[in-house]
Amino acid sequence: MAGPALALPQAQPSTVFDRLAQRRLVVVSGKGGVGRTTVAALLGLALSARGRRVLVATTGHDDRLGWMLGASALRDAAHAVTDRLHIQRLVPRTCLREYGAMIVRSQRVAGAVFDNRIVRRLLRAIPGLDDFAVFGKAWHEAARGDDYDTVIFDGPATGHLLYTLGVPQAILGAIAAGPLTREAQLIADTLTDPSQTEAVLVGLPERWPLTELGELGQTLHQQRGLAIATMIINGMWPVDVPTLPAPAPSLDPTGAVGSVISVAGAIGDTGRRHREIVEQWGRTDVAHRCGVQSLLPVPWRWEGLCDLTGLQGLLAELEGRSQTQASA
Repeated sequence: MAGPALALPQAQPSTVFDRLAQRRLVVVSGKGGVGRTTVAALLGLALSARGRRVLVATTGHDDRLGWMLGASALRDAAHAVTDRLHIQRLVPRTCLREYGAMIVRSQRVAGAVFDNRIVRRLLRAIPGLDDFAVFGKAWHEAARGDDYDTVIFDGPATGHLLYTLGVPQAILGAIAAGPLTREAQLIADTLTDPSQTEAVLVGLPERWPLTELGELGQTLHQQRGLAIATMIINGMWPVDVPTLPAPAPSLDPTGAVGSVISVAGAIGDTGRRHREIVEQWGRTDVAHRCGVQSLLPVPWRWEGLCDLTGLQGLLAELEGRSQTQASA
């Protein structure tokens, strides 16, 4: 009878960033509210600092990606936030026009076709075409274009991502050979090549979110063929908060110090619970069936993350942790 599985080890952040910097396409996903866009922005910052020309492309509807990387807004055309880092919101109609121009190799022809009101109405009736155009645009920039070394695709949440990444195979199985199937085959080949594409899944340090994360990873790895080397566990509370006894009433007549000590103790207890949950989950069969080799904890930022300064601080903290671990 086999013994319990070994817990997945903790990754060094710089090692993860160095590896992802060698990929052409990085797919970031997870359940809603786990910090996918924050992680995508963080990776964009880390990879561009390594000399890569990076595009962070999101399907999100708000401007958070832009705010976290120093831009006042997020547009549906790629625009620079630094010399090596660009951002873009992927809008189906715009992506369909741009991707169509890439396929027919003519902006004029694409404009005549895809800006036609009747054609647009017909295209909206084709299931999966919007998703194919959005992901096809990101894939083209990563695999065929010359403007970027790495494209970070901040895709939709769990279920929708599985559908989106399954569209190329659906096209290959349902449509006669032609330009669309050739593109679908090229996309499928890129997705299943671990030297070009890697998925980064983001979860929270709680049992149910981690269970769902493992199920997503297993499906992406086994059914879609994506490599998943590291999962990111976002929002980890600190564990190094000391447990102190409450002061005597004579020393703390208002109870103010006791309240602070109580809050500090609760923070430490939560951090230790997070660590225990993550370690236990890292021993489960579902975690290992994803093909994951390590976990990367990302600390919870008390002040939140809503601007470039905060994101740079988080990256510096993670990189500093890597240097400390390497010298230990």
